Amino acid sequence: MTMSSTRMHAPLLIAYVSALSFCCLQLKWIWRDRHHEQDAVSEGDDNNDNAMEIHFMPTYRNRKIVSRAIGLHIQPWGFGNCHFATFLAQIRPSPFLIHRGIATRKIEKIFSPSGCHIEVEYFNPSSKVSRDVPIIIILHGIGGNSREAYVEQAAIQIVKRGWCAVVLNYSNVSITEDGSVGGFFLTESHDISFLVSHLRKKHSGFLGAIGFSMGGTKLSQYLLRTKEDCNLDGACTVSSPLDFTCDNDTVHEPHGNFVRSFYHFVLSSYLKLWMLKHYRILRKHHNFQSCGPFKPSASALSFWFTHRSVTAFDRAVTMPLQGRTNSDLCNYYNEASLLRRLGSGLKIPFLCISAMDDPFIPIRVRPGEEMAQSNQNIFVVNTRSGGHIGYWMPEVGCWASNAAISFFDSVSVNANQTYKSKYLRQARSLDAAHSLQKSSTMGLVNYFDFVDPDSCSDLMDENAIKLHD
Repeated sequence: MTMSSTRMHAPLLIAYVSALSFCCLQLKWIWRDRHHEQDAVSEGDDNNDNAMEIHFMPTYRNRKIVSRAIGLHIQPWGFGNCHFATFLAQIRPSPFLIHRGIATRKIEKIFSPSGCHIEVEYFNPSSKVSRDVPIIIILHGIGGNSREAYVEQAAIQIVKRGWCAVVLNYSNVSITEDGSVGGFFLTESHDISFLVSHLRKKHSGFLGAIGFSMGGTKLSQYLLRTKEDCNLDGACTVSSPLDFTCDNDTVHEPHGNFVRSFYHFVLSSYLKLWMLKHYRILRKHHNFQSCGPFKPSASALSFWFTHRSVTAFDRAVTMPLQGRTNSDLCNYYNEASLLRRLGSGLKIPFLCISAMDDPFIPIRVRPGEEMAQSNQNIFVVNTRSGGHIGYWMPEVGCWASNAAISFFDSVSVNANQTYKSKYLRQARSLDAAHSLQKSSTMGLVNYFDFVDPDSCSDLMDENAIKLHD
């Protein structure tokens, strides 16, 4: 190796050694904290309670659910530095590199009667399973898909239990005359409704859903607006912001400090890449020409360089696509805020997992005891560390996914659920579409096109009449 090549590789070597040293320090920190927590458990030290807070209404059923959910009683693991844990969650390798052959994967596009489609990926155990084995829907975060490491980790843990996982790739959308099928709109969840109705066509067993980050926000919207007709038996959100009002400094002050500006820059870059990827589809939208980035003017070019926050992206793209003006942005965020409204509408067991050091969920808008006491179906878990979807350690997996699956297992046993006939499942799918259409902030009028076509025509006619009354 020549002297010049050595100089060229020196910065890379220094960066590699620095990153490795930092990881070793983090592992040492976690190892020390874990041993301290185990000693505290054995000695009955009350300091161990600070590692995790669990809030729920202390009814007999809820106590049974929490006591049987073993994953909620295991101390959370993850790296102590929230930013490192958050960053590692995005770059960690796929768990399928190690767990080969544990599951079969299949991507499918499900078309609606109107010609639109949603894209899902199925993860099934390699061995044959029964028809009504539990199915868990997984919703990824902003800019993600079914290939994200945290999504695959959750799918593996579900498959290991002998269940099936279905990932909704809501970032891959198709456009209708009335609006996009899901996508990154916080206030619309017709893609979730369509997938649930499709699965309920043949599945009468336990059906749950887990949403990461923005996926959990969309899931919460679906649950609140459909209430008892959601056709799900349990739900869980992980690191999901539920308040976008002015109390959330992360949203409304994107350039408050360097770290916050960096996160907004990364997320807005994800959204710009998504927009470029779906350019040919987005241009079919009837409000496409009113979007700043695509106006036939030289000033539109500045969007790609000057808009470096999610707030700026929503103002330039999301509002025009929804037929709104920039002044409606605050109303849009208020409609997407569910922290103080979930208690009035949840009808199924709902687990909300957040970390106290999550950079996307400030302390003023973090779910807590007040939210848990507003509804007997709400369970709130706040952990001392974890960052944003950062509950991960090598060779151990994701603590949050393990806790959610354990919660679903307990709910399936203790929630007194009864068998749902095919007729009832179809009726609830249509009632859910009716509720979503009535409460659509985009004025969508084609929600019945997002119900699986294998439904009774009499039920369709009945709900259509009900809608126009």
